Amino acid sequence: MDLLTPFLSDLVAGLVGAAILGGLALLLRWMGPERGRQWVNRLRRFGWPLLAIVFFATALMSAILQPPPRPIVIALGTILVLILASVILFRFGPLIIRHQVNRVRAYVWPILTGFFFLSTVTMLLIGIVRPPPIPSEQIVFVVDVADEEWIVLRDILDEIEPKLGAEVFLMSVDSKYTVSRLHKMEASGDMRWDLMAVDNNMLGMLGGRGLVEELPDEAVPPNLLTSLLPLVEYEDKICFVPFRPNVKIAFYNKQKFDLYGLEPPKTRDELLEVARVFYEKEEVGRVAIQGYPGPATAVTVFEFVKAAGGNPLTLDDDESWDTFVFLQELKEYLAPEYAETKFDTANELLISDVVYLVSNWTYGIKVVIVEAGKTEIQAYSGWEGPPGGHGEVHVLGGDVLAIPKGAHHKETAIELIKLLLEIETQQELLFRLFWPPAIIDAYVIPPDKEPPYFQYVQKALGFAVLRSTSPQWTMVESVLDGAFGELVREGKDISILDEYRDMLKEIPSEYSPYTVEPGDTLDVIARRHDIPVDFLAKANGITPQTVVCPGQTLLVPKQ
Repeated sequence: MDLLTPFLSDLVAGLVGAAILGGLALLLRWMGPERGRQWVNRLRRFGWPLLAIVFFATALMSAILQPPPRPIVIALGTILVLILASVILFRFGPLIIRHQVNRVRAYVWPILTGFFFLSTVTMLLIGIVRPPPIPSEQIVFVVDVADEEWIVLRDILDEIEPKLGAEVFLMSVDSKYTVSRLHKMEASGDMRWDLMAVDNNMLGMLGGRGLVEELPDEAVPPNLLTSLLPLVEYEDKICFVPFRPNVKIAFYNKQKFDLYGLEPPKTRDELLEVARVFYEKEEVGRVAIQGYPGPATAVTVFEFVKAAGGNPLTLDDDESWDTFVFLQELKEYLAPEYAETKFDTANELLISDVVYLVSNWTYGIKVVIVEAGKTEIQAYSGWEGPPGGHGEVHVLGGDVLAIPKGAHHKETAIELIKLLLEIETQQELLFRLFWPPAIIDAYVIPPDKEPPYFQYVQKALGFAVLRSTSPQWTMVESVLDGAFGELVREGKDISILDEYRDMLKEIPSEYSPYTVEPGDTLDVIARRHDIPVDFLAKANGITPQTVVCPGQTLLVPKQ
């Protein structure tokens, strides 16, 4: 059937060409101007020869344009077109042309043979020179990146596709919808995605619910950074491959610091002092922390608490209490825009000189210093916590690669994972997007090609701390954000922290898979396990109103 398909395609193309010609002739005859109708009437006696030559010419063009070229078909088609054209000219052409055709008839076989071999050799050479076509297989790769990052990643995938032997459709999906969409596709039994890059704080949710495929050992590069190895397995099964680690580093405006004789803060106390000086000198805060409600705030709280020696998963210690007291004091000197600061607005505040110091993810180097040309903005790894704490702490962010359960092109997706983790690809992502590589070998870079401030990115990676990969993180994240909102943004009494400690104690730390049965709803399952339905929904990355189907896997607290 595969051999017959191209010939059927050429046949259909020929019939379509002939039908178009016949249709145009009928339209002209019935509805065209008088001169057009006269021409149609004159050509009626040549109707069948004309239809035949259009048929063969259209079929011939189809054979030429469709990869791969088929030399024999094209050669024979060329000869048929020449024969038909000669017959028409000999029978119906002007007298002078008929005489010329009669002269050619004596050499008809040598001419036809020559055309046959010439067209065959020509098309064979075209077939050799033409690059091999990309197979028609297409896989869907889902990411959540900024528009500028998407464009660069698309360029890199274009370079990878010939090696992969498949097209890659790069789809951008907001990470907050990733699990809910996977849930719907799982329920319908129609998985549309083949590979996805997801935030590493989603591992427990995806792995625990069985929403990702188990991967072979060969999918994990042997030269993976040691600090990333805990991200690979879920319950002793290889389910994830780290793709790009990420950390926040500190960006500061050197001109403004020099103006007031300040040095970039290296400790928490120095951070407070720098914020105070800027506030007093300019009568407005010029230091920001990422306080935008949601994940940005949760990461900020996690880093400050962890650096002080506290436990951000419980806040049940003196160090956590001391951290919120410090943040309340720092807030008085912060830029008012701190409450709107996250990964993208932090860059905008630096570029517009609204903020002189803020920590942000490494992509800020490209956006602020390289693209915006703000050479007065410099970077360093960041500041330590108070004495007796854990020193510098940077949340290990970034994405891991995973194949959704039921993906239709698993083998091709595994090959794409390998290509994305090759040294050349990882370095290309570093040079063009300032994404830190996930493999050790990619850090061997000539000094003239090393991105600016890359040594500080490496230093921050050395202090990177992994958030909990348990499904509990989504609920912890919400509690940390709520505590920051009331105690820092709203400035309420520190005693309220006890309420948030109690909330964290209520969050289950261990979960087990539960298979949905007929008649189950989230409310029914929550009551059966004596937990709030909101907890159950958040642990599974869905909303309390989500419909569940029999056979689906949910995560419920262990009894």
